[in-house]
Amino acid sequence: MGMAASQVRLLTLTSRLHDVEYKAQNIESQKIALATQKDELYQNYCDALDAKKIQVAFNNGDGSKSFIDATFSTLCTYNQDRCAQYSLKDSKTGKVIVDSNTLNTYNDYNTDKYAFAYAMMGMGENSAWPVDSDTQRMSMGKEIGIGVSGEDYGDGQSADGLYNLFMTDVERKVFENHSDDEELQSAYNTLKETCDSDSASNKDKRDALENFRDTLYKKCGTEIYKYMRLNKQDLENTDPDSANAKYDDFPEEFPQDEFNYYINLFEEIHAAGGCQLIDPQYEAGEEGNEWLNNMVNSGRVIIDVYDGKNGWKETSVATSTNANYLQEVQDEVDLKKAEAEYEYQLGIINTKDTKFDQDLSKLETERTSITTEMESIQKVRDDNIERTFGIFS
Repeated sequence: MGMAASQVRLLTLTSRLHDVEYKAQNIESQKIALATQKDELYQNYCDALDAKKIQVAFNNGDGSKSFIDATFSTLCTYNQDRCAQYSLKDSKTGKVIVDSNTLNTYNDYNTDKYAFAYAMMGMGENSAWPVDSDTQRMSMGKEIGIGVSGEDYGDGQSADGLYNLFMTDVERKVFENHSDDEELQSAYNTLKETCDSDSASNKDKRDALENFRDTLYKKCGTEIYKYMRLNKQDLENTDPDSANAKYDDFPEEFPQDEFNYYINLFEEIHAAGGCQLIDPQYEAGEEGNEWLNNMVNSGRVIIDVYDGKNGWKETSVATSTNANYLQEVQDEVDLKKAEAEYEYQLGIINTKDTKFDQDLSKLETERTSITTEMESIQKVRDDNIERTFGIFS
């Protein structure tokens, strides 16, 4: 082979060698990218292994308990089988997070916990002892009429932030039925003395009224409920024990637990300075559980639990010992999804990786072949140069 032909062939092989090495470098870069993808995939799988979800305990009726996924619906709406009462508070605003029905009801009955409780039970506008329209308060209230006039307090909020003092006609009637009860009479006398006192503040009067009403409901709650069930349209029917007494369609037995539940909820909202609406899409289901987990874990939502002795207190799911009937468990559903996704994506990555290894092997074979041929041509060229120009040396 002539020197010119050898040089041309050598240049061609050099170009091919550079092309092969470029392809090999490109494949190596893609393999590195695959390794990064594999690391990310593994990290996502590890995150799924570490993921926890909040669950809340319910009574099964046979003395045992079972835990279900916690959502706003399972955690913060009335359910007689749930082991404890909870509320959610926004950590930024401090307000209680509620659904639309609770928000609207609180807006309508935010000065009276008993009126709120009855309204939440469905006994609002169309329930309660009949009252005259000119003395009606919040559809079921009437001024107490013991030294406190409407002119003194008006129809709205007073200057010191307290509202009208009133008790319902139902409460008045039941008290009259039990006016000989010493504890009730004592609470009423204290109320009357406080309201008649020139030195008593509005807060003193409000506290005295609340003490009287609390005593009345503690002793006569079932009877008050019986009056509340009377058909509001039957204005002549003032005796719930009369033969012709007509009742609205409510449970005959007083739902004391439900009633207390809403009293507790009112006190939580009132102490928090109000309530705010939850996005309806996060109230229930998997999306609701995910929302609750994310909000609690990020510290944006606080869970309060009601203690019958000490009232409302903040609780932490992470440190709960089931005394608050909450727990964090492995999210098996998400874990199975993560496992399936991990195996699927890992299979794709391994297939690509195997293909890249095969391509690299072919390129290495080609590079070795090209290198061998280039060495052979270089030797022929060098020998040719030696023979041709050796005679001049």
